[in-house]
Amino acid sequence: MPHALLRRAAVAAVLACAGSLALAGVPTRSRPNAIFLNAPAAREGDQPGRGFITLDQIAAELNKPARVLVRFEPFADRAAGPLSDASLQSLGVERVESTIDLVPGLTIFNVDPDRAPAIAQALSATPGVRYAELDGMAHKMAQSTPYGITMVKAPSFWPKFGKGNGTRLAVLDSGLDLTHPDLPVATLAQSFVAGLSVDDIDQHGSHVAGTALALDNTLGVVGVAPQAQLLVGKVLNNQGGGLWSDIIAGINWAVANNAKVINMSLGGPSAPQSLQDACDAALAAGTLVVAAAGNDGDTSLEYPGAYASVMAIAAVDENRAWADFSNHRPDVSVAAPGVAVLSTVPLSTLAVKWGNTTKLANKVLGTADVPARGFTGKVYDCAEGFLFDFPSTVRGEIALVQRSFLSDLLGVDFINQNAWDAGAYAVILMNNTSGNFTADIGYDENFRPAVTVSQADGNAILALGDGATVTIAQTANGHDYDLFDGTSMATPHVAGAAALLFSAFKPAPNLPALPPQTVRYVLERTASDAGTPGRDDYFGHGIINAEAAGNYLHGRIKCPGDLNADNIVDDLDFQQFVAFYNTLTAPAKYTNADFNGDSLTDDTDFQVFVVSYDAVLCP
Repeated sequence: MPHALLRRAAVAAVLACAGSLALAGVPTRSRPNAIFLNAPAAREGDQPGRGFITLDQIAAELNKPARVLVRFEPFADRAAGPLSDASLQSLGVERVESTIDLVPGLTIFNVDPDRAPAIAQALSATPGVRYAELDGMAHKMAQSTPYGITMVKAPSFWPKFGKGNGTRLAVLDSGLDLTHPDLPVATLAQSFVAGLSVDDIDQHGSHVAGTALALDNTLGVVGVAPQAQLLVGKVLNNQGGGLWSDIIAGINWAVANNAKVINMSLGGPSAPQSLQDACDAALAAGTLVVAAAGNDGDTSLEYPGAYASVMAIAAVDENRAWADFSNHRPDVSVAAPGVAVLSTVPLSTLAVKWGNTTKLANKVLGTADVPARGFTGKVYDCAEGFLFDFPSTVRGEIALVQRSFLSDLLGVDFINQNAWDAGAYAVILMNNTSGNFTADIGYDENFRPAVTVSQADGNAILALGDGATVTIAQTANGHDYDLFDGTSMATPHVAGAAALLFSAFKPAPNLPALPPQTVRYVLERTASDAGTPGRDDYFGHGIINAEAAGNYLHGRIKCPGDLNADNIVDDLDFQQFVAFYNTLTAPAKYTNADFNGDSLTDDTDFQVFVVSYDAVLCP
């Protein structure tokens, strides 16, 4: 009997058997279990590729820490003894991933994942080691759905003080849509995620970058600081998660390349000591670090936003009301728009690649995501997707299944379940007519990653023959704009405003540079109060006001003495000066009436004031 007839006969038998079971009172499932009890997958020790394993177990294995962050004591002897290369290798250290120059002694090691906890524990107890800690994951701080450039008064700042020209702002995120026509060409771009280019498939990084510095042109949107220089560090993978070690390496890179502001619209509920060390060192090196407060809508801490050296940013909506998803806690610095924020995004889709050919594909809704790095495997012809159609060689590889009347009748979940039982890692479902199609298993079930392709593309893959190498991955294929919500979206409003201040207010060559502590103080002091009068846990010091911040520094740096920013140094300014003079000390350089950046309001500043007063008008 021909193979197709055998298959149809078997299907008929299966359908008949299913009917008889239902008549016999055997309960039916409205949705299949992840593993059928009578399937080979239920047998202990049978794992795909290396037998069968549940998706939870797969996720647990993928999330095993494969890096240990070690900070050595100053002058620790690493040439011999327990800190020598040979000793470290005997513990399970495989190689140095990177050295963080920003934090003296901090080194990131790649290790055997199964031994990582034991390696960290052993190193922690080794003389000459300040600490050794396991790597972990951070995640983007967005929800789903940008407008706030006017609310933070950036357009009112620009004609007076400029648009951020020359200041370097680093966005550490999921990468960038490098060819988006409304985004600046990145001054520097680097991926810290192994195996991934800097391209933004997730959309989050491009959205954040657009809010901070989208170009002032005739397209789409404009950012807070449209003439600032963009540094892009990809520290999150294509699904929006990233290792702390990659984020620390990104901070180190940004500071080494003279970023004045670092935007991190990301975070996690816990973090290693080395992340705090990196953030503290960045601030000490003259870089302002700005991070999302978190989207849990409660008082939970999110790092790095919870560190004292980092500005934690809360979110408000277009009515200046607190966004109910925004975390509220004592370390919130300021608030900014974070609901329905419109910004730049790439268009991305799945693609199937073989040789030099790349063809677009559709995800089968309800199936597992393709891994962040994509998946490359050998493809095997699995006919119409019945269990007996799957060869044993498909374990851990890619099943190519042909859509048919019977597969439509039984459902994509039936095919995916069979792929699971056969041990296939992923499924490519080819159409049985021209063009591609969409499919949905009808509910959210992890199963295996599955995509659909056109009949022509499926036939081209079939022509490669069993065992050919095929990759399923995400790819960017256009440019767009979208609305996102989250403290992730609020954060770049503040980072952009900080870049404006660094750019516009450069003290005279003989005076100290504008420090990040001053920029933070001024943004907080001049924020528009919201919520409970004064600082509160929901809005921090209030909603940032770039124009007011610019006016404040104008009277201390551009026109020393014009403390009320009316472009005249007169008796009204003198009254303010006297009040500051009586206080004497300034909380940061160029604050109160400290015109020479020594954190004091004293006779030296009075001499500067008198010169400005004699001139009457600001230059």
